[in-house]
Amino acid sequence: MNNIKKLIVIVGSGFAGINAAIQLRKINSNLSILVIDSKSQFEFKPLLYEVFSDEIQSWEVIPSFDTIFANSGITFLRNTVKLIDLDEKFLILKDDFKVEFQYLILSTGSSPNDFSIKGVKEYAYFFNTNKDQRKLKNRLKQPLLKNNCKKIFIIGAGPSGVELACKINDLYKTKFEINIVERTAEILNNNKIFNKEEAQKTIKAKNINLLTNSSVIEIRDKEILITNKSDQVDQFPYFAIIWTAGIKPNLPEFVQKIQKTNNRILINNKLQLPCYPNVFALGDISIIEGKTNLPITAQVAMQQGLHAALNLNLLLQKENPIPFQFKDNGEMISLGIGEASISGLGLTLSGKFAFDLRRIIYASKMPKIDKSIKSAASWFLGKKSIINQFINR
Repeated sequence: MNNIKKLIVIVGSGFAGINAAIQLRKINSNLSILVIDSKSQFEFKPLLYEVFSDEIQSWEVIPSFDTIFANSGITFLRNTVKLIDLDEKFLILKDDFKVEFQYLILSTGSSPNDFSIKGVKEYAYFFNTNKDQRKLKNRLKQPLLKNNCKKIFIIGAGPSGVELACKINDLYKTKFEINIVERTAEILNNNKIFNKEEAQKTIKAKNINLLTNSSVIEIRDKEILITNKSDQVDQFPYFAIIWTAGIKPNLPEFVQKIQKTNNRILINNKLQLPCYPNVFALGDISIIEGKTNLPITAQVAMQQGLHAALNLNLLLQKENPIPFQFKDNGEMISLGIGEASISGLGLTLSGKFAFDLRRIIYASKMPKIDKSIKSAASWFLGKKSIINQFINR
């Protein structure tokens, strides 16, 4: 069995993991850090919608980990964790790799949740990865035959469902009839009021159908079954089903029994496992005791990654870690090609300027090991005044 020993091991290199790794090296350039991920590239998911609509290219927001960690002193290993022993402080990876650690950061992210509804895995398209968006794009580019149904059903009226509906409408105009299915009474249940109102106006203006108080009970080869607000079952033919109805944490397997809440790892307010202060769990896979209302977003994951780096360094200095405090910097949502809505940063705005500002803000959050992977320079050349005003403030 191959054996690796590292002071700090980070499993998962999404928003939380990558920010933790880079911040740790900024704090102390001598730290021995190993990052393990099953993928070879970082995917900046908030901008996948613009990759889908060809407003930006995939290379702008999906850099390889080799590029990100080049010349950083951080070791990257593409592999999959099979088992974690917290007491003995080691991981078992596939291909008989054993990795020993002193400190461990877990940030393995999430994947779509089909809620065990029959037919979702077989017939629905997802939008969680670059591979997903390519697969969906290829489907929607297929020509409509004479007897084809034009109906597209997007399941879930959260940010992902709303953003996709608006993009598809702008891309394909009247080719499809777009329907958003939402089990509650309104869209964007957990979002800011301004963004919700702007999204409602946009959905109405684009003639996108909204089916509220409705739930999918089954997806079949050529039809979808939906219960409506009167508890009646309607059957609809479809061209494509897009599933954005929820996520579930990608939890690693442990030798020990660990505390969980809502199937997420329970951590203290310092982001540590209560019985294992050398182990941090961040982002979608964890929930802070007493703070069940924190949103499951990239913003939270990024802040937790930075804070975990700070606390881990405090442990190395034999000092006490400090509680995590989430700072709500607002939210941004795309509402079609070249359109967006922003609520936060002390402002509310929508339209084309909001779209440009949204891209700039997101670009500033890209990994900063190498500025060349932070943004598409060709696009930014025409936005210097906005960049100077917002990124450098």
